[in-house]
Amino acid sequence: MPTIPPLTKRVATVTAVLLTIFYIFYFFSNPLSPDTFEDTNNALNSHKQLSDQPIYTRHEGTCSAILCNPVNKCSTWKPNKTYDWSQLSKAGVFRDLAKIQLSPGCELKIKVGGAPPPAKMSTIVDKAEAQDWDEQQVNVNKLDVTMISQFTVNRLNTFAKAIKNWPGPISIAIYLADSTDIDDLLTYFENEDNVRAYAGATIALVKPNYLNAQHLAYPINHLRNIAIAESDTDYIFVVDADFIPSTSLYPIVRSRLIPFILHQGDKMPRTAWVVPCFAIYESYSDLPLPETMEDLRHLVRENIAYITDPGAGHGPTLATEVALVRPLVHGNPLAYEVCYESQWEPYYILHRSAPLYDVRFRNQGGDKQSHALQLNAEKYRFMVLRDTFMIHRDHPTMVWPGGGFEKSQKEAANKWNYFKEYKEEIETLYGVNARWPRGCSAAAIGWQEQRRDLLGIAAGAI
Repeated sequence: MPTIPPLTKRVATVTAVLLTIFYIFYFFSNPLSPDTFEDTNNALNSHKQLSDQPIYTRHEGTCSAILCNPVNKCSTWKPNKTYDWSQLSKAGVFRDLAKIQLSPGCELKIKVGGAPPPAKMSTIVDKAEAQDWDEQQVNVNKLDVTMISQFTVNRLNTFAKAIKNWPGPISIAIYLADSTDIDDLLTYFENEDNVRAYAGATIALVKPNYLNAQHLAYPINHLRNIAIAESDTDYIFVVDADFIPSTSLYPIVRSRLIPFILHQGDKMPRTAWVVPCFAIYESYSDLPLPETMEDLRHLVRENIAYITDPGAGHGPTLATEVALVRPLVHGNPLAYEVCYESQWEPYYILHRSAPLYDVRFRNQGGDKQSHALQLNAEKYRFMVLRDTFMIHRDHPTMVWPGGGFEKSQKEAANKWNYFKEYKEEIETLYGVNARWPRGCSAAAIGWQEQRRDLLGIAAGAI
């Protein structure tokens, strides 16, 4: 637990302790057991439930801050609370604050009375920060978006690139596919730069039963759900580890998307806010990533970047037809609407009350398609954000635990899969037209005419 140099200023009326969970362990022998978790966040969800799904809950954090006065009287402060003068006085820190001890990966913010805080405090990054605050400073704002992801330990460096472009909340689940992975993880975090990179993230370490051969089938959707359950914001943004959000995405979410949602209030239909996805060809992997839409347009024109999986996977987003075309309507609208298409697998920002991911999908294949299909069946609207994007660098195929996509597809012929059992269950729950666009209101050109063969400018813009 690091010790922060003494503070010579007196602590005034407010000390707010904001702490971030660093490690959470899930031990399970059967990760699909339906009584493994209890989800208080989803208790009020009205959507229909799929079969054989576990229940999730958010675990309490392990962070704490110890504050000591000059006579070495110390007190422990718990996360996610704002403490007032009376509580500080009772703990004996109403005069000089001599020492702070803070759990690794946690954050502490203090209001200091009198003159500005000592200059040396400003050099303590992601550990503690002293500053003058408004008297009405509140605790953690949940009207925010958490970036959600999952991966194995060999993707830590990869996801660190995404973290750089997302200054908001982050929640991830790391799968310890091999019994030695925990050693690799600890070695990785012996590097202070790596600790600093991940310090603001909530990390759930998922340890399977290594005696069960099934642990080699990567539980991709189960991991997503764990990371979602551990987040505490109203909105979530589920991504894969090798996609990097543009630097504009989080600022647009905070300055434009959330205010728009607030303004709409109860009039806002259930909506998935889609982020267009692009990739850079492997032969151009040394080029810097685009930062603006104009940078991206240039790379697409030069055939350096392209829409990821331009067929059914991401083609329905109409990213090259619309997102890369400067808006022809007045006011540069926030987003345009597209209609759902079968086998579409977009990345989107959702309210956390949305259905979770189906844990029966393991490895690759159908894991994101199934979720988009259920959202469509639930009559969600799909709106594509205009002025932002995600980017992916092409790389050699990585082998997943359990053999990855190829093996999972071979096994699908004899086991439960998207095109048979899942589709049939969705049609049983929602009707035989569940794969037809159900929440789409972009009727200006009609769904059939929208299908990636027109410019798409007429798609419903808000």
